[in-house]
Amino acid sequence: MADIQMPQSVRDAIEKREFTIQVNDMAPQRYHSRILTSPYDIKVKDGLLYSNLPYLGQVQTPSVYTSTPKGLNFIEEIKEFSFTDNTRKKRVEITIKVRNEEDAYVYQISISYNADAEVIVRPMKRDFIRFYGQLTE
Repeated sequence: MADIQMPQSVRDAIEKREFTIQVNDMAPQRYHSRILTSPYDIKVKDGLLYSNLPYLGQVQTPSVYTSTPKGLNFIEEIKEFSFTDNTRKKRVEITIKVRNEEDAYVYQISISYNADAEVIVRPMKRDFIRFYGQLTE
């Protein structure tokens, strides 16, 4: 079997912390999976996380909102960013931590060497939700 390696373009995008993942499926913690018919994505650029994702789940700890809840639609400064190259599983695993006035979030991203992506969003006060898509350049 040929030794599959991470494409240089994928490695460069992750090391530069500049990449976009377009998602096309979501799997909420308590509900059935859904195919997304509108364009949704997350983007990492200039030390910021641009999160443009739908949310379906239950709130564990209610917050007092001053306006309409943002859900997973926000732009926030990345507080922590780390990644590991899991050569055995042929994927890169990324952890991003952000916080806004509504919640604190951990984005666990797994990108296979062929650019398939899984994004698990773990809010502190809400159910987690999983997305599937592709790394784009």
